[in-house]
Parts: sequence; C-alpha cells; structure tokens
Amino acid sequence: MTKVKFTGKVGAKRMNFMKEGMKELHSAWYSMVETTDGQMVTIIDRSAPFELMEGETRYKAVKKAKEFLERVGLE
Repeated sequence: MTKVKFTGKVGAKRMNFMKEGMKELHSAWYSMVETTDGQMVTIIDRSAPFELMEGETRYKAVKKAKEFLERVGLE
C-alpha cells in the first residue's frame, strides 16, 4: 500500500446524498484535503452516515480537516 502525502491545504464542499430506497435527502459540508499530486480528496469517517467526514457548516468541516492533518502529521 502506498502512503499518501498531503500539502496542508484543506477545504470543504457541500454535497447532497440520498440513501437508496428512501426519499430523504442528506445534505452536509464534507471535509477535503489536498494530496501532493494536487487532488482534493474527502476524508473517510466510518461513523458518519455516508462514511465521509462531514460538518454542519463549512467552518466546522474545514476545522475537522485541519484536525485530521494534525493527527496524520501531513504524511
């Protein structure tokens, strides 16, 4: 398995999801980090409804992304 390295740049993107077979729309801000190859990727969070790290507001999602980078040490 290859180790992913991060640049330290974070962001958040508003996304909407609908569970299959349900009529309820789930909308949230999703935390994103930039990899050294320039891609912005979402962060996996197994405890979240769609297994992606999310926040109620853009500010909270960006804060969670910064906390994630502190935990992994940018590598």
